[in-house]
Amino acid sequence: MIILPQSGPMPDPPAAHLSAPTSRLPLRGLVLGSLTVLCWASAFPAIRIAVRGYTPVEIAFLRALSATLVLGSIGFAQGMSLPRLRDLPAFAALGLIGHSLYTAVLSQGQARVPAAMASFLVASAPVWMVLIGRLTGSAKLPRQALAGMTLSLFGVLLIAIGRMGALTVNASALIVVGAAILQAIYSLGQRPLFARYSGLEIVTFSAFFALVCFLPFGWSAFVRSAQVPPSQLLSAVFLGIVPTSIGYWAWAETNRHLPVDVAGAFLYLVPAVVLILAWLILGEKLACSSLVGGVLVVAGVILVQRRRSLPSGRSSKSTPELTR
Repeated sequence: MIILPQSGPMPDPPAAHLSAPTSRLPLRGLVLGSLTVLCWASAFPAIRIAVRGYTPVEIAFLRALSATLVLGSIGFAQGMSLPRLRDLPAFAALGLIGHSLYTAVLSQGQARVPAAMASFLVASAPVWMVLIGRLTGSAKLPRQALAGMTLSLFGVLLIAIGRMGALTVNASALIVVGAAILQAIYSLGQRPLFARYSGLEIVTFSAFFALVCFLPFGWSAFVRSAQVPPSQLLSAVFLGIVPTSIGYWAWAETNRHLPVDVAGAFLYLVPAVVLILAWLILGEKLACSSLVGGVLVVAGVILVQRRRSLPSGRSSKSTPELTR
């Protein structure tokens, strides 16, 4: 889930490129950024449909299987090398956290949480990344980041406290928050591998280990696939092909063609697109309090991520590293 992500070891672009006016931005990058938003936004309605026929672990297996087949085929065609032996534990951990647990936990939460609400909660992942970095001593916490975290966490609380003003905690919403935390851990765990592997390689190898984790649930997933309506089977497979395979590729290419601040801005559009898709596909309507909470989450994330200028004149790598 996962993860949307700074997809691979790419050198910092020249300062002139970072400050390029919007009118000179390459059309290819803008198109691919829009494709990323659509791919990742589509994951949330698809999960809502898939959980009607499958258990969360069965969805995770089918998603990992379809993603591994697609990404593995692309990697084979490109002559992708196998990972180094010393990096296998890291890929296994990423597969367990960022694909296996993330997908299963998000599917469990979305069984009772509307797709749009879930997307706002998952959008808080960059905030958890900063908080985890602060707790582990690997990141400082400027006042602007602290303000953004506070704003986002207040938005999360507003979403989690029931609907229509009911003062009860929505346990399923908290489960989705758990998925956002897993996503943040996955994104942080990718960083040491960027120096040796591309984004496609990281996603492919971690998705493979996720598939290994869920092999015990493969038989039940296949049996259930013969029983559920085609829409639910297609939704489960869709999750591996579109949000994971196409979405990650589009995100890698977006980062290659656009400045990091422009690329990151696309990700702030994901919850808004989910809101529209959930209304069109699922007929969902959010309570006013949840919508306000979602806006606060995204606003807080923007504050946390707006740390662009460095003394050297380069942009800080503030693009959110997310998965879906």
